[in-house]
Amino acid sequence: MLDQVKTEAARTNLAPIPMECDAPHLKVTGELPRELNGTLYRNGPNPQFDAPGAHWFVGDGMLHAFHLENGRASYRNRWIRTPKWLAEHDAGRALFGGFGRKLPGTPAGITDDGGVANTNIIFHGGKLLALEEGHLPTEIEPGTLNRLGYCDYKGAIKGPFTAHPKIDPVTGEMVFLRGSIASTRPMPAWCTTSSSPKIICCFRSCPSPAAWSARCAASRLTPGSRRKARMSAL
Repeated sequence: MLDQVKTEAARTNLAPIPMECDAPHLKVTGELPRELNGTLYRNGPNPQFDAPGAHWFVGDGMLHAFHLENGRASYRNRWIRTPKWLAEHDAGRALFGGFGRKLPGTPAGITDDGGVANTNIIFHGGKLLALEEGHLPTEIEPGTLNRLGYCDYKGAIKGPFTAHPKIDPVTGEMVFLRGSIASTRPMPAWCTTSSSPKIICCFRSCPSPAAWSARCAASRLTPGSRRKARMSAL
């Protein structure tokens, strides 16, 4: 069954691409409005090396940037240089089997950080952040797509950060959960405008995965709804 999945993936857009590239002058069919300027970022799993039995969710994050400016279009892609990616790049082979699990025979001195930053990409508070459920946000330099390191909001967050935060369209605040689906500890819900997150409620028991996602799907929290959320969560 796994062999069939791999074969089918190789024939579709699920297959990883093995290279990084820059295409500064893409061919445009028709005409792009000169007023349409900006960059579309895409993030997704793209394993650097095949790992036995690894789920395709755990492939290394790869960023794709499509930039439009003055009627022209360009493209750039880069793997996110996580500690895992760097260790495997130096070794020339897979060292992790996914979800932080090291493969047999991995040298003892290899990093324990198996983060892949491969699930989402957002821009908020002047920061471009690559997200994955099990780790802190990874800050990315918008032009080069270089990894700048983990973003912990000046030490305010110490643990996993949801890959699916929501931004209030009125206030500009970003609402997110800090925790893990597998965790049994209280799960705080945070809110930040830029660099100073604050807790707005705390779930004393870890919700089910469906409820966990639904709680973070609220697109707007007014002062009244925050009080209700705090009361219902506690």
